[in-house]
Amino acid sequence: MRARLNKTWVLFSVWFAHMSAYRAEIVIWMLSGAIPLIMMAVWIGKARAAGGHTGGFNEQQFAAYFLAAWITQQLIVAWVAWELDYQIRQGHLSPKLLRPLDPMWEFFAGHYSERLVRLPFMLLIVFAGLLIVPGTRLTPDIWHVLLYTLSVTVAFFTRFLIAYCIGILAFWFDQATAIDDFYFVAAAFLTGAFAPLEFYPPALRAFIEWTPFPYLVYYPVRVLTGEAPGPEIARVFGVQLLWAAGFYALRSALWRRGLARYGAVGA
Repeated sequence: MRARLNKTWVLFSVWFAHMSAYRAEIVIWMLSGAIPLIMMAVWIGKARAAGGHTGGFNEQQFAAYFLAAWITQQLIVAWVAWELDYQIRQGHLSPKLLRPLDPMWEFFAGHYSERLVRLPFMLLIVFAGLLIVPGTRLTPDIWHVLLYTLSVTVAFFTRFLIAYCIGILAFWFDQATAIDDFYFVAAAFLTGAFAPLEFYPPALRAFIEWTPFPYLVYYPVRVLTGEAPGPEIARVFGVQLLWAAGFYALRSALWRRGLARYGAVGA
């Protein structure tokens, strides 16, 4: 166990040092994912035009929701599909297969370490957002922060596995990243980044509930802001774990079949 912990520490330390060298690039990528912040301004303007409330949300509630949505979106971002697609097609995956470690955990360490580099910049932007809309309360207490931390961690792992499954498709297709582009379009509308799901038509909302999308952003946001009661939080955790387990099983199956096709082209 101690040997495994040492290896894990070294892996994360190396990737943290690597990600820290690209702080400016990380900030640029953070700003490119500003859709929730833009929508916050739109919905606050709509609430003001309607007399301070619209759809059961006031200005402070919109600010809290979209700031939390932006935080969540930043914490679950994953680019492993692009890395896998490139490494499989170019043959750079071959050296990784010789190591006594599933390549997935190296990619995971890189993603997780990058979250730590993002965190200080995220806190500055959230603090500025809270000042812009006075009276905004992002979370009611520390317990909701802890519950949110668990929820967003599972959401990140689920998003990472979705991207990993897409990247593995490069064993069969020349441009698996095109599927990841489609995912981004669907996720923008279905995760709740554009609007709280309360504003969606009932039929569409019912469909979305059967997908993993609301459990990546919308429900973790409800946990953080204190809008989700205890029974809902328990249900959210249960569904999130089911989706994570399902995509992990899918990833394992695709990986085994993909390796059987791997020709190490370009290695």
